[in-house]
Amino acid sequence: MPLPTRLAAAVLLFALSACGMLHVKEQQAKIDAFCTLSGNVEAERRVEAPLVVVLARQVGADRTKRESWQVADHFVLEGAGAWQFSASAGTYGVVAFQDLNGDLKLQRDEPYLRLDDNRLFDCKTGERHAGLALRIPAAGRSSFAETLDIASLQVRSFENQFALTLSQVTAVGEIASLSDPRFDDAIAEDGLWRPFDFLFKGHPGVYFLGAYERDKIPVLFVHGINGSPANFKTLIERLDRKRFQPWVYYYPGGASLGNVADHLSQTMRKLQVQYDFPRFVVVAHSMGGLVSRGFIQRYRAGGGAQIPLFISIATPFDGHKAAESGKKAPRVVRVWVDMAPNSEYLQSIYQGELGVPHHLLFTFRQGGGLFGAEANDGVVTVASQLRPAAQEHAARIEGFNETHMGVLEAKEVSRRVNALLEKLAP
Repeated sequence: MPLPTRLAAAVLLFALSACGMLHVKEQQAKIDAFCTLSGNVEAERRVEAPLVVVLARQVGADRTKRESWQVADHFVLEGAGAWQFSASAGTYGVVAFQDLNGDLKLQRDEPYLRLDDNRLFDCKTGERHAGLALRIPAAGRSSFAETLDIASLQVRSFENQFALTLSQVTAVGEIASLSDPRFDDAIAEDGLWRPFDFLFKGHPGVYFLGAYERDKIPVLFVHGINGSPANFKTLIERLDRKRFQPWVYYYPGGASLGNVADHLSQTMRKLQVQYDFPRFVVVAHSMGGLVSRGFIQRYRAGGGAQIPLFISIATPFDGHKAAESGKKAPRVVRVWVDMAPNSEYLQSIYQGELGVPHHLLFTFRQGGGLFGAEANDGVVTVASQLRPAAQEHAARIEGFNETHMGVLEAKEVSRRVNALLEKLAP
């Protein structure tokens, strides 16, 4: 079954297979079984430098020995702020350091908050440890003789999935192609029905389609529900690769949109620390536009690179009425809660100014009579795409006589996207 047909079935008709429905509750129970640790971090030394919070898992009996600990995950902030980890059951410790040179490596001369009994946790299934305050002392130093590359110490294997945190399987600038098996339709579909399995089969995160080049502006493509980076094949093929470099974000379509926006913000912040790129553009399709609005709000609130342009294509800014019905199904996929009109997430992304020039591209070709006389593109109504709050924040609004998925293949749309990009890099 082609992707557009499956998309319409998933979002509009909820003609769900018995197999898919049976998996949803089981998959979400696995995610809920993780233990959550969260809090705030600040540094005593007042300089502009990233702060890195490190989650260490105990793997040996003697807590005093270094070999008894393994780096499980890390959280990067541009400065003082909130951090959070989700981890499987086990014993964990939390430390932090001030990354003075921004290389995500702990050197002996960098301020370091050592492990103590107040930050040791026997995490049990479903537990929540909140309000953990970390203050990195200016004179604090690591006892390790060598430099520790925090990112490289993380284990990323399918077999060890229950010993990993949710974010640890994230791709952070990994080079891939759009034909990568992880982007196959079957795995993308897992993101809707089996989000836990998707984490280890698809590996969510931001992928590069080539080596990073500082003189080219990154263009971040964000797909919609049940989609994958492969959906942007035509737009990326028509991109001016002499001036722009395509990045693609991959995520499970069944996850809550707030969690996805948080995940993208943290992933881009890690890339920002690593590459120090001055700006990037966001191009999103369908539900990816909702993810992107939430992401832009979160990312800009913490500083970082400039976002001079946000292009949304066929995005249901007012949600989808069918999602309201889906909330009453025997097994509720969490994205349906966020996609329902007037959901808490939808209300949140229109609070305050977006702060980024937004070009809203909508589609209106009738596609099968699913909405009666209401104008639509076969999947999303025009009314939802043109939510007044979205129009109010848009720099420009343009319509295209295309279907919901066909718009990604349309030459006129590619020309319009490229024309907008050209203004950024003459």
